[in-house]
Amino acid sequence: MKLVTFKVHTETRIGALHNEKVIDLNSAYALKLKEEGVLAPRRKADALIPSCMIGFLEGGEESLKAAYQALAYAIANPEAVGLDEEKITMCQCTAKLQAPVPSPGKLYCVAVNFYDHATERIKDPEARQKEIDRLKSLKLDVPDVFQKPPGLVVGPRDPLIKVKATEKMDYECELAVVIGKEGKYIPKEKAYEYIAGYTIVIDVSARDQGFPQDVDFRIFKGDINWTKGKGMDNAGPMGPCIVTSDEIPDPYNPPLRLKTRVNGKERQNNTLEHMIIQIPRIIEYLSNGTTLKPGDVIATGTVAGVAHSWGPEGFLQIGDVLECEIQPIGTLKHKVIGE
Repeated sequence: MKLVTFKVHTETRIGALHNEKVIDLNSAYALKLKEEGVLAPRRKADALIPSCMIGFLEGGEESLKAAYQALAYAIANPEAVGLDEEKITMCQCTAKLQAPVPSPGKLYCVAVNFYDHATERIKDPEARQKEIDRLKSLKLDVPDVFQKPPGLVVGPRDPLIKVKATEKMDYECELAVVIGKEGKYIPKEKAYEYIAGYTIVIDVSARDQGFPQDVDFRIFKGDINWTKGKGMDNAGPMGPCIVTSDEIPDPYNPPLRLKTRVNGKERQNNTLEHMIIQIPRIIEYLSNGTTLKPGDVIATGTVAGVAHSWGPEGFLQIGDVLECEIQPIGTLKHKVIGE
């Protein structure tokens, strides 16, 4: 299922994408229950499919089962209207997609987590392969993690703001894990049991704010301020949906592919098979002493082709259109605007 958060007028609700239409899961489920003769159908629907994605994820398997029933009902009854005469199936011009988790409790990002990205400043192919081989020989096991403030999260069509503070606005297309079950000290062997699904996060960076310039990735750890460089307004686009883990049981088989285009020109294109530290170990590491909760989001790193690797002309400018794609999740599309 492709879970979404959407807004109709001023009301925010959760739904599902089906054939590019947005289905109001709460309204569909309430109508289904009423037709089955269930007492207080709206109250039961609100309990199992609330308007908040985090609340829905907290409902676990019971809420997901109800959502699948609601989706099946809506598909079978495309013209149905809800208990209060509201539309159940809407086009995206009516139901505006928001970030699927508009305000995650925690938003983690893993830095320099793909071999091709970690070495993309090395232009000589033989030297680059030598460095990749060296990195692999280290058997790295501890991810380099930072957090973005949840308030930076924006939806899948919202603009990206090129703030006056930066002339080096960068992008990173990342597969993000959405936690679906509370856990602490999670062994990597059980990590997938705690994943509700997957979405896309664009890690927007200001490379001249908190980042050392013209320094090799290998010594970034000694001279960097992730929070400042990654913390500008609107620097956490997310969406367009959460593909539930039953539809992506193993993101490495086959490996999901990350793509980025700027003004239609391809910038990034590679797969998860180049990831240095994989998702189960990341979850194990982050949950060591920290409770992960439903709705927490973990962005897992990006592939080669970020803006700074294309030279000065590679950075995002006002008027540019950025697209980041991971199928079967979808595509984020954003126009860059000024403050």
